[in-house]
Amino acid sequence: MEALLALLDALLDPFVDPGSRTFVPLLLGSLVVVGGLAMAGSRGARATLSAFATRSSRLDVQLLLARQLLRALGALPGLVSALWLASWVVALLDRLGTPEISLPSPVVTLLYSVVLFVVWDASRYAVHRLMHEIPALWAFHQVHHSAEALTPLTFHRVHPVESVLYQVRGALVTGLVAGVFFWLFRGSAQPAELFGVHAIGFVLNAVSGNLRHSHVWWSFGAAERWLVSPAQHQLHHGLGRDRSNYGTWLALWDRLGGSLELAESPPERFGIADDARNHGDDLVSAWLGPLADLASLSGRRTRPAREPESPAAPGSARAAPGGGSPATAAPRR
Repeated sequence: MEALLALLDALLDPFVDPGSRTFVPLLLGSLVVVGGLAMAGSRGARATLSAFATRSSRLDVQLLLARQLLRALGALPGLVSALWLASWVVALLDRLGTPEISLPSPVVTLLYSVVLFVVWDASRYAVHRLMHEIPALWAFHQVHHSAEALTPLTFHRVHPVESVLYQVRGALVTGLVAGVFFWLFRGSAQPAELFGVHAIGFVLNAVSGNLRHSHVWWSFGAAERWLVSPAQHQLHHGLGRDRSNYGTWLALWDRLGGSLELAESPPERFGIADDARNHGDDLVSAWLGPLADLASLSGRRTRPAREPESPAAPGSARAAPGGGSPATAAPRR
């Protein structure tokens, strides 16, 4: 019975953990935002709902459940502990002496929260861009980009290898930043939190996080030079357009890296060209296809600047109905 409860807990974790983008209250909040956008004339709400019934979305669910099963079985262990790393950093820096810095606790909390958010966001941009530019990493990341219909569950459409890489990245960033702040400010180094989660990230997830993987076209206008909008991330998922908008929240990194693309019109199709995919639409293929793809890389170190879009054959299951945009057309089933 305990094993069954542990398994159920693992399967439900993406929906009951406040740190997850698909935390149920955040999903419900997204529905409210979508309703407001629909009243304001935004497109794509109906297409997002119908996207849940597609073949693409079924693979999203398979990958999510399989990942949680692996975690429940201990097959995806934590390779790096943020707490252990933070303690190691503090011990190392203590050899230089203990700094005597006295600042009001609210100032320390604000500084710690902002620095952690900025470094976390920059590291996600860096890893994400490498996932697109290094063929060995793209072999795994294209499992996420092969989605032809976007729903909030597409966020969990990730190969186990990519999951481990992002887990290590998160632990390293959190541990290093926490270690430095604990050394500088000791007990007063506490980030601002909501429901036990970093407050800035929680608020951003609540406002627009789940609309990044949807067909709801929401542009931030001129603010897109500073904040990545859901529409910009949808462009990133557009067929043949995945070499821009790598950022998660801050558009600064894309501007500095020359990869910023402002949202003007929705992409005509989502996904990857048929002849470029290394996997099919089932779990086994999505897991094993990228591994087999590694054998064919032949020492290539970077991907071409942009892979051309392959036209869909007449009647192809992946052709956009009537040439319409996924932001408005019903997704393929």
